[in-house]
Amino acid sequence: MKKALILIDVQEDFLGNLGNIDYIVRLCQQYLDQNANEYDLVILTTWKHEENEGQDTLLISHPKAKRVEKRTYTAFNDEVKKLLEDNQIELVHLGGMDSEMSVMATMYSLLDNGYKVQILEGLLTSFHQRNWEATTIMKYVLGEENILRKGGDRVWV
Repeated sequence: MKKALILIDVQEDFLGNLGNIDYIVRLCQQYLDQNANEYDLVILTTWKHEENEGQDTLLISHPKAKRVEKRTYTAFNDEVKKLLEDNQIELVHLGGMDSEMSVMATMYSLLDNGYKVQILEGLLTSFHQRNWEATTIMKYVLGEENILRKGGDRVWV
């Protein structure tokens, strides 16, 4: 089964605001550095909005990764859909920002389009401090076995 990794919106304009969620940058970059080659496709999204138009605010990178801009909560836009289809992806691992909004919206979009989805629980965070609630819903929707305890322990910055 071919698999993809999508890390959603790990970008500077979401950090340093509510709580201390900046740890997500280190966790995602570390996971990319150690695991990107296990995936047939790696996608890093960045949410574009009025305040960051024309700026590169993405904080993680990998030579294998495809960078995709999005303008909606879901990362499942036309560009991502084409990348998944072209690479014959069946399984998608998700992580990143914002668990109760963008990650969850992407999860539902992928499920609606026939993809198997697994969540990398250690690579989730929430700008609105709703990570626990979002993860609880994802466990209910996907089943406990599809919430993977991957991504390492929390890194405090």
